[in-house]
Order: sequence, then structure tokens, then C-alpha cells
Amino acid sequence: MPEVNALPVFLCAQLRRLPCQGWACTPWNDDFLMTAIQESRAWFPFGAGGEDAHTRLFCLPFAGGGASNFLPLRARLAEAGVGVAPVQYPGHETRLGEAPLHAWEEMLAALQAALAPLLDRPYALFGYSMGARLAFALAARLAAAGMAPVRLIVAAHPPPDLPSPALQAAGLDDQAFKALLLRYGGIPAEISHEQEFWDLTLPLMRADFALAAAPLDADADVATASYPIAAYAGIDDVHADAKSMAGWGRFTTAGFVLREFAGDHFFLRGADVCAALNTDLALARSADLSSLVSA
Repeated sequence: MPEVNALPVFLCAQLRRLPCQGWACTPWNDDFLMTAIQESRAWFPFGAGGEDAHTRLFCLPFAGGGASNFLPLRARLAEAGVGVAPVQYPGHETRLGEAPLHAWEEMLAALQAALAPLLDRPYALFGYSMGARLAFALAARLAAAGMAPVRLIVAAHPPPDLPSPALQAAGLDDQAFKALLLRYGGIPAEISHEQEFWDLTLPLMRADFALAAAPLDADADVATASYPIAAYAGIDDVHADAKSMAGWGRFTTAGFVLREFAGDHFFLRGADVCAALNTDLALARSADLSSLVSA
């Protein structure tokens, strides 16, 4: 299992197997391998799921969130043969000492490089809120490189042809921005009055909201996926309700499903999404195997 301790060995083997084509064309000397391993450790501090998994699920967090939010999914999805690989953004949780990224191109290029050695089996992307916007652009980028996901799963964020809710933060002073964040929910009441918490949180949240509000590449805004998309909405989410989430269906020709869950914007923390993920990944896996057989 390529978890935290075994991941370097697994990555070393995978990196040496990568073909020399396009962005992946790099001499595999020891210094490069060590740098690549360290980078992947940073992006995947909790590992990439079990080596016996038939599908990897890369999970991209919401603004201000970290990889640990997806760890509760790991055990149940592992039973179905899905390896959960939670992504850690620079500046978050285990990467607090790093500056957060401020541009989509910088984030996408770094993520593509970090994922490359882990794309040794079918995979899906699960993006939550800001992570949904990121997952959409990343999936298109990987598909263009010949490495399309078997499914894109987006949650709690409208499709890219609608304004990002993060635009609400533009021009707000600290007090107004705090009030906006508290309306989103997700911040425990017991720390919401702690100035030390806000001193640490506000710069990171401003960086994430600015990134989420920034326009994607013009091509990404109109891209139509050849892989299926599943959209997850919280019934009480005022930032991305089911009606707006249904708009994700405009961005695929390969099948779309909309699922609703009890809860608000952070329904991930209370609703049972594992059953839906299992179903959607099993459907994608079946379709992928069928296409191989027919080919």
C-alpha cells in the first residue's frame, strides 16, 4: 500500500516507468527522483490509497480546507477497491510553512506533475467547492494529455459558466470577510471568537477565495468532457443549490447525474457520501471496462 511510508518506493518505481513524452519528458536521475518524491509527499501527505485499489480517487478540498477532510472516506471506499488520495494545497494543514498559490496555471501545472506517477490505474477526481472548479480544469488538462479520468465528481460549486460564489469576497474588509465566512458555516463556534485563529486563517482564505474567483482558461470555460460528471449538492446550500449544480450537465457528453444530500454547504461533514461515491465510481469503472472490451 503506497501510504505515507511506502509512497516514496512506489513513486520511484512509477516515475522510472513514465514514457518520455511532452511534459513528462525528464531525465530520471536520482536528484530528480528525490525532488519528485518530496513533491508528491507534500501534495499527498496521507498517501495515495491502497496499492490493491482498482481505482484512485483524488480529492480536492474547499477553500481553506485540507486533505484531512477526506480521510473519513478512506476505510469505506477501500472496501470497494477505491484508493482515496486526498490532495494538500500549499499553505494548508501539513504545508502551513508554504505560501498558497494564487494562479490557476501555477496550481494546475503543479498538480498535474504531482499526479503523473500515480496515474497507473483508472482514476476519478472529486472536487469540493473551490476544489470542484479546480477538478474540472485539471480533468480537462489531463484528458488533453491523454490521461482522462473515468469520472469527474463535483460538489458544492456552480458550473464554470456561472459566477463563482467566491466573488462575494471581493473588496470586503476583514470584518465583512469574517462575516461572510461564518455564513458559509464550517467554522466551529468555539474558535470563531479567537483572534489567533483569524490571524492564521484570513490570509489563507483570502488567497483561496481570490483563486476560486479568478477566471479559468477561456478554453476550460467551454470545454465539454468525454467522461461522465456527477454533481453533489446540499439541500440547504444557498451558495450552490441543486438548480445551479444541475448546470454541470452542460459540460459532458458522456452522462450526468445530480445527487442531493441533507445539509448545507459543508454537507460532506455530516451526510453519507460514500454510498454515492461507490455507486458513481462503480458505474464509471463498468463503462471503462466495457469500452476496453468493445475496442
